[in-house]
Amino acid sequence: MLIRELAATIHQNAVDHGWWDEERELPEIVALVHSEWSEALEEARNGRPLVYKLRVDDDAVAFITPDNPKYAMLFTKPEGIAVELIDGCIRILDALGYGKADLIDPDTGEPTQFEELMGKHRAVQPEEMPEDVPTLIAWLHAFTSQTMLEEDVNEVREVHLIAAMSLALSWVQAQGIDPLALLLEKHEYNNKHGKRF
Repeated sequence: MLIRELAATIHQNAVDHGWWDEERELPEIVALVHSEWSEALEEARNGRPLVYKLRVDDDAVAFITPDNPKYAMLFTKPEGIAVELIDGCIRILDALGYGKADLIDPDTGEPTQFEELMGKHRAVQPEEMPEDVPTLIAWLHAFTSQTMLEEDVNEVREVHLIAAMSLALSWVQAQGIDPLALLLEKHEYNNKHGKRF
């Protein structure tokens, strides 16, 4: 799947739910990405699983994980450390969709495929994947904050958002979770139950 197509789809969902009814400035977008990274840290601090389901009808937290048959039947809202990381990626993809980013691979000149994002952060992060969630979150905050420090054109800012997204997706994949499948599951949930903000 092409990243720009995914970004356009996610952005359209945000538009359809009214989030872009008013102009959004970069600081607000960046702050909301930061909030998703922090929510992932809170999930870890509370001892929550990487992925579980929340029952929407009574908001009762139930640690029903994807390997349990009840996962898809009774519990509808995806939650967990990995899901909050995916939420940050969805925020980034929405911003990239809003900016109509080309997302062209500089090495090949071809549009970037989703799978190519895994590992793209390597040039700008430590040699090894962060093993613990606090270190991961610190790096995600660092990359995301760089977006605010750039004074050049939007394409330069996108590099930092893409680096943050790549690290988050790579970490999720390293935990044995398919990041695209999880992203599409959460997007589908947002599409049905999305809110304006």
